[in-house]
Amino acid sequence: MNSAHALSLNPDALDVRLVRLSSSPSKWKRWGVVVLFAAAMAWVESSVVFYLRTMVNRIEPYQAEPLPVFDGLAGAELVREFSTLVMLGTVGWLAGRTWRSRIGYALVAFGVWDLFYYIFLKPLTGWPHSLLDWDILFLLPLPWWGPVLAPVLIATLMVVGGTLASEFDRPGRAIWPGRLTSVLAAVGIVVALYVFMADAMARFHEGVEAVRRTLPDEFNWPLFLAALTLMSAPIAEMIWGLCRCEPPSRPPLDYAKWIEHFKRNREQRAEPDWTTAVKIRADVIAPLVRSLEQFQLGDGGGPASLIARDAERFRSQSAEMRTLVDCWFAEEREHARLLGCAVDRFGGKRITSHWSFTAFCQTRRVLGVRFELQVLLLTEIVSTAYYRVMRRHCEDPAVRAMCGRILRDEAGHIAFHCDRLAAEGRWPRGVVGSFWAAQFWLFGHAAATMLWINHGKCLATLGGARTEYYREVRRELRRFLASLIRRTRQSALSSSVPPDFGRHEPDPLAVRDAG
Repeated sequence: MNSAHALSLNPDALDVRLVRLSSSPSKWKRWGVVVLFAAAMAWVESSVVFYLRTMVNRIEPYQAEPLPVFDGLAGAELVREFSTLVMLGTVGWLAGRTWRSRIGYALVAFGVWDLFYYIFLKPLTGWPHSLLDWDILFLLPLPWWGPVLAPVLIATLMVVGGTLASEFDRPGRAIWPGRLTSVLAAVGIVVALYVFMADAMARFHEGVEAVRRTLPDEFNWPLFLAALTLMSAPIAEMIWGLCRCEPPSRPPLDYAKWIEHFKRNREQRAEPDWTTAVKIRADVIAPLVRSLEQFQLGDGGGPASLIARDAERFRSQSAEMRTLVDCWFAEEREHARLLGCAVDRFGGKRITSHWSFTAFCQTRRVLGVRFELQVLLLTEIVSTAYYRVMRRHCEDPAVRAMCGRILRDEAGHIAFHCDRLAAEGRWPRGVVGSFWAAQFWLFGHAAATMLWINHGKCLATLGGARTEYYREVRRELRRFLASLIRRTRQSALSSSVPPDFGRHEPDPLAVRDAG
């Protein structure tokens, strides 16, 4: 009985599609769905084993006559074991896009299924009592015996290796073990199978009944650990390959293009019509004004410059960089002016301090310019979500026009930072890059939460929902990481318009509002 688990013609457009496919968080969503399927399937497996062991009075498999003859069950059970393998392989095939990722997803499914089988079996039956309890792991072609810990270790390897193969494989750089480590793993699998079936093989010459009654006395841990080490070789190679994964290129930052962009943006600005009649519900004015007052302080109303203790080191790397930083913060001061006009429009008061802004500035000073630059970038990303939701729900035409102006500028700022990071060699792939991308997501959501704490009441009063706001935040974070990959892969950017400007532009309404 089973307990076992033992396009377009444009090459650039095509490259963009491939990058999106390889870097899209939808890959992790597929991984999550595969894990969910495997966990649910594990419950079915645990339940079936519970039923069978109850019927034959073998809740604990390590006892006299562990495989009693039970008419009709043996044949059905063998077929069920084979069908289980087919199901796990099928979900891997459906989830993957390449043969490597299909194998990877199948391994993930198998490993998760095996792990959760034991997790679910414990509350159902009270067994296993420990990870060293003996279990009948499989029946094909002979009964496999081993402590629960043995299949758990193998299942863990399968989840890790399958995740590497399915989630980090991408066009142009396959994450897959070489021939040598694959051979080593195959040898390890054969040795592990021998360890599991050694006792059954020793009594095979005595006939089927002898094999049925076999109870192992000792597990060959040294040989099994040697096999486990061999099976780990491909995973070690894949991790090493990811650690050595470097960006395909480091495109230089085009200073002239960005200086021209900021100059053109400064000249082509249309002022919102602040004299038009106020069109907004009375209950919205108070929370809207409080929110606009804080943004007026943060968007240039405070120290509109880099204020980290080592900021001068970044500014002084070149005269062009100093000019770009000045132009960037000049637009931030322009945002503060627009927000101040909006505050005046609704009878508010321009504030000069706020606890959240003070804490924000102190953090920027202490943690250094690299951290400050990331914090400012994430602030612009989450502010994009804020302005987008406000523009979508606010009825006042002047506020909507103001949001459109600011959104256009923020799109350029985000694209500038993307170019800057690409020029610095930032690559959100590989082990190191994946950790960077993970912390980028983490701090991005932290910044989004801080913004919602201070301004969520305003957006909610206007009609915006928290889910809508966070959806915009996640979309912008995804776009930024995808743009960073694309920029790094492009050896030269010939357009005079900031690359990916349109992707960060919220939608055509922003362009229309920007006049």
